[in-house]
Amino acid sequence: MTTIHSDDYRPKPNPQVTGRDLRDEYVLLGSAGDRIHVLNDTAREIYLLCDGTRTLAQIAAALRATYDVPVEKARADVLRVIEELDAAGVFSAS
Repeated sequence: MTTIHSDDYRPKPNPQVTGRDLRDEYVLLGSAGDRIHVLNDTAREIYLLCDGTRTLAQIAAALRATYDVPVEKARADVLRVIEELDAAGVFSAS
């Protein structure tokens, strides 16, 4: 079983969760329309990169390219956001 902390973990959205852009925030909704999470710009970018094809390292590299941050910060931010979203049920089980 692949875990969040393994090198080959590729997060993918739970099909029962949808994202909506609402002006200055990005809201993730469950299938019943209940709000699961509100994302800031950085978390939104991380979430949108989680399509099941990219590893955490690839997501962090994309974040670095967009925001020009040190590799350690990009990795820490990606892991923190993915852990929070995973705990909220945003990602499908691998």
